[in-house]
Amino acid sequence: MIDTKAVAKYIFERQNEDGGYTFCQQTASSAQDTFYAIEILRLLGIENRNVKGTATFLQGLHNQDGSFDSVKVAYYVLKALDRLGAQSVKPTQWLEQMSNAIINGFTVSDTYIETISEVEAVHLAVELLNELGLRTNSSLIIDQVLKLQNGDGSFGSSKRLKIASTYHALATLRLVRYNPEETIQRTLDWIRRCEVPSGGFVGEPEFLNTIFLEETYFGMKALSILDERPVHPKESLRLIAKFQNSNGGFRRSVFIGLSEFESTYQALSSIRTILSS
Repeated sequence: MIDTKAVAKYIFERQNEDGGYTFCQQTASSAQDTFYAIEILRLLGIENRNVKGTATFLQGLHNQDGSFDSVKVAYYVLKALDRLGAQSVKPTQWLEQMSNAIINGFTVSDTYIETISEVEAVHLAVELLNELGLRTNSSLIIDQVLKLQNGDGSFGSSKRLKIASTYHALATLRLVRYNPEETIQRTLDWIRRCEVPSGGFVGEPEFLNTIFLEETYFGMKALSILDERPVHPKESLRLIAKFQNSNGGFRRSVFIGLSEFESTYQALSSIRTILSS
């Protein structure tokens, strides 16, 4: 199994003096790494150190007008502050405007070419809107998400990671309370085809020889949304353990790579999903 003490050591060694975190020592703190650090410590049942400093760092990521650089940054900051029990300014007007831009055609300025899924920004925006008690156009969201469903039940294009898009699509549809049996069954059948008997998931059924940690994470999360369990839980636990580096963090490739907070969170979250299913 994994070395949880080494994971905690890896995280704490990468907390900067400003209270924020970075996966790579001696680099600036970031919203993403700070969010994942807080989530990792929560999964380990360990309290964050320098909570006040961490909250102050996150609160400083608001722009002067109360906006954020992107919906993704807003998600990381607001969710992390909530985990810490710290106050945050709710960017209601900005979030509504930005979310409307995302939902209307899934086009937004902060969607980079390396974005893992076409649906990720929509999912994060809808989740934030729901948590802040803001209205969402459910029928439009459902229509836009379903446009991305393929004939085999998956979501998204081959330009992105389909297992990721499928997870984000399912998560978004659940948030707007859409659950038609026919749509879900086709998607579940496709996800099952991505599950590997030796453990983990692949991005698409055709790529059974290339397993990355994020593919297993999104596969596990997608099954969890559908109240389904992995068929090969023990094999998946053994596989996930192979991604841990000697410094305690996890890499995305089973063969080689630097430890990253996101990969470390994905590993621990996947393990939690397996053990609780």
